[in-house]
Amino acid sequence: MYKIAICDDEKSSAAEAAGLLKEYISEHPHSEFDVDVFGASIDLLGAMEKKVYDIFFLDIYIDKMNGIELAEAIRKKNDKAHIIFMTSSNAFYKEAFRIKAVHYLEKPIFREDFFDAMDRVCVEEVARYISFKDGGQITKVLVDDVLYIESEDHYKRIVTSTNSYLVRGTMQQMISELAEPYFYSLGVKSIVNLKKVLKITKDSIIMENGADFKIPRGTYRQISEQVLKFSF
Repeated sequence: MYKIAICDDEKSSAAEAAGLLKEYISEHPHSEFDVDVFGASIDLLGAMEKKVYDIFFLDIYIDKMNGIELAEAIRKKNDKAHIIFMTSSNAFYKEAFRIKAVHYLEKPIFREDFFDAMDRVCVEEVARYISFKDGGQITKVLVDDVLYIESEDHYKRIVTSTNSYLVRGTMQQMISELAEPYFYSLGVKSIVNLKKVLKITKDSIIMENGADFKIPRGTYRQISEQVLKFSF
């Protein structure tokens, strides 16, 4: 069962989100949902003392505690919760990215966008692996666990958060094996997982393990848009 909390001090916006959620639930009869709606952040925080929620829909501009601050409070209690922001402003993209929100829905919320956000947290995807020879044995690594791949002459170094592997092959072969749109080629010597980007500046991309990659000149806007796309 998915336990869901909606928090928005505007009754019409809360009702809109609840209505879209009702439509989503009706199209997914094999899943169970438990939904609570709150008009103030303090009410939600109080409910969290007795109930653990899986998914939060939070308005950015709620009350004295805004949605970002509320999300930070939620993260302290439940780091695995899925947070989806609802707002009429796009001014908080960076904060939402930092908090690792699942999605950032701009009001008025479109049904397609709402359903996409729910699918991200409710529909289990089939795990995909990349397989290769490493040290004379076959190794399988979850595609989502790959942080980046770097070229070392005729070999390619595949790096995850816990290990690195040296594999013989070409970058094109690596891209074909990964076969996911969130892997981005930075020139011809490196491929990064945009879902694993910790920070992006006009000059570089910093990955979750601290690795730093230079951004090709003139590509910052394109890359930053892709990072945002795969972060929410």
